[in-house]
Amino acid sequence: MKNILLVLSISCLFLTSCDTGGKRVRGNGNIITTERTVSSFSEVELYGNIDVYIMQGDLQPVRLEGDDNLLPYIEISQEKDKLIIRNRKGFDLSPSKDLKAYVTAPVFKDISVSGASDIIGENKISNNDHLRLHVSGAGDINMEVDVPEVKAEISGSGSVNLKGQTKDFDLDLSGAGIAHCYDLISENTEVDISGAGDAEVYASVGLNAEVSGAGTVRYKGKVQNIKQHVSGAGSIRSAD
Repeated sequence: MKNILLVLSISCLFLTSCDTGGKRVRGNGNIITTERTVSSFSEVELYGNIDVYIMQGDLQPVRLEGDDNLLPYIEISQEKDKLIIRNRKGFDLSPSKDLKAYVTAPVFKDISVSGASDIIGENKISNNDHLRLHVSGAGDINMEVDVPEVKAEISGSGSVNLKGQTKDFDLDLSGAGIAHCYDLISENTEVDISGAGDAEVYASVGLNAEVSGAGTVRYKGKVQNIKQHVSGAGSIRSAD
């Protein structure tokens, strides 16, 4: 019986240790660049600790830059119209320099980041339809846009930094997210904050803002119509 209990205890300890985190792989400092061929896509989904630089243009292979012993652990896959970039499951990568991916495609309609990664637009992102942005965790999205409709969602402590122009801007913050969007010139802006989020937005025609918790909305622009509601210690005020 004692032997059985000992075996069970060791098994439980092993299973517990396997669930606490992935195997640490440290970068060796030898920085190289490789390419991965991809087919057409308009959506990008990012996980892990990789910074992605997005450029609108003719479709190109994804270019990866980082420690040569870590790049094999970067997985790039596609599901229908979506490009997915992530660390291989079960491994915790510790690079000597930031891991980077350079992504070029003709159209971007949906971009999401999960974890502590950044997505940076290297040129203006434009289309004739819409752009959806999603941030969860501590990730950041920084870009210039020119699309009819922009919708941004932040959950956690991440941020979006947007400039350019749009007709309709819809912003949803939950947690402690931050949105720096004074330079995104929008006609109609809708903001919904739950938690301690901080939003800086622009509206020239209509502003519909709702804050629950300790969030703050600051807006610029000669807004013609304002609808606002605050519950808790939050605030909505002009920054002009």
